[in-house]
Amino acid sequence: MKALVVNFNLAIDKTVKVPLFRPGRIHRFAGTITHPGGKGVNVARALKELGCRPVIAGFISGNNGRWIKDNLPLEHLPSLLVRHAAGESRICYSVVNSSGVSTDFNEEGPAVPPAAQALLLRKLVKKAGAFQVAAVCGRMSMGLKTGFYARLTRVLKKAGCFTAFDTSGAPLLEGLRAGVDLVKINKSEFEEIAEGTLSRRNIRLFFKKYSPFGLKALIVTNGPRATLAVSQFGLWEARPVPIRRVESPVGAGDSFMAGFLYGFMKGLFFETNLKLASGCAASDCLTLGAGRISRREAEAFAAKVQVTEF
Repeated sequence: MKALVVNFNLAIDKTVKVPLFRPGRIHRFAGTITHPGGKGVNVARALKELGCRPVIAGFISGNNGRWIKDNLPLEHLPSLLVRHAAGESRICYSVVNSSGVSTDFNEEGPAVPPAAQALLLRKLVKKAGAFQVAAVCGRMSMGLKTGFYARLTRVLKKAGCFTAFDTSGAPLLEGLRAGVDLVKINKSEFEEIAEGTLSRRNIRLFFKKYSPFGLKALIVTNGPRATLAVSQFGLWEARPVPIRRVESPVGAGDSFMAGFLYGFMKGLFFETNLKLASGCAASDCLTLGAGRISRREAEAFAAKVQVTEF
């Protein structure tokens, strides 16, 4: 099974654990986790653990970009990257305390030149047909033209990819109107784009609004609280398994996306996909470093997830 994961705003992720984090103090620590990052890379990392063969597409620049390109293969994550000369790829920091609460410092990253944007789209036109699914994940890189996400969606759909989005704001709206198949967002992202609170009624109304464009499923996660999911066949609520010890929640939503896409590629039922996705998110919470899961652990958690259909 091959999946294309589009992560435009690639990063170097640094995660550290500081048991007692206090603003304004000097903190010294050892054991920093440093790896290629961005929401899409987290998704790809979890997909690989589940048994999929993901390929990461995106932009890199500067010495940081060179480091990202050199280190993705060390995790057996092949890539389809476009390098440009506009600044340095970003660095993102997660500082986790003893309770598993993460304080994040994320650089925006450089603006992507138009020539690099056009080159990546041309590469995807040639390569996208080799993939069963395509996941577009993460914040929009600066400099991307209005309409870029719509063109990307049409390229992926024309190639026959089941196309999933985990992004927000204007890029998400472009994808919805261009016919994206699946949207997985969190509560705050849903409430921003829907301009209303998360509820069973509102998620149904939002899905009804965009299903004529091609939307087949909408999933809204809510941290340790119940996930709501809707498709043309019904509405479901998935209650996560309680976790006694949270190491870090960073990346749990990305592992959720990976679990759902893997289940889709395996041809599992919708409810089963939700369980596996929730199990992957739970497994991620037990580790430092986003997208780091154990397949065995995720499957064990999945067996305990309660899914209710309304």
